[in-house]
Amino acid sequence: MMRGLKKSKNRLLLGVAGGIAAHFKVDPVIVRAIFILLALANGVGVLLYIVLALLMPKADTTLTEPFAVVKENLTTAPREATEAGRRVVEVLRGSAAEEKESEEASAQRDGDEVKPAGRS
Repeated sequence: MMRGLKKSKNRLLLGVAGGIAAHFKVDPVIVRAIFILLALANGVGVLLYIVLALLMPKADTTLTEPFAVVKENLTTAPREATEAGRRVVEVLRGSAAEEKESEEASAQRDGDEVKPAGRS
């Protein structure tokens, strides 16, 4: 593994794409897009992301032995995956709430009555 390649503290899921982007000094969106394209093309992007999430040390760690890094990542993986899932749900709910608010605002501008959810 390349020296100096670490997960990013500024992360969307597990910090893999951010860490790679910081190492190569590119925009993290580009790295995330590559992972998504690889995942959609043949699924290797998901496998590659998981393997890198296990192999890459955290940004604030001083571990140098690869086995110690993997061991630490395996112990913290369930908690990190849960946190990542919660962040994704919050983003999805946030976009759904924003969409609902914009629909209600549009209906009020048009003079339509806004019906509460669940009632006809």
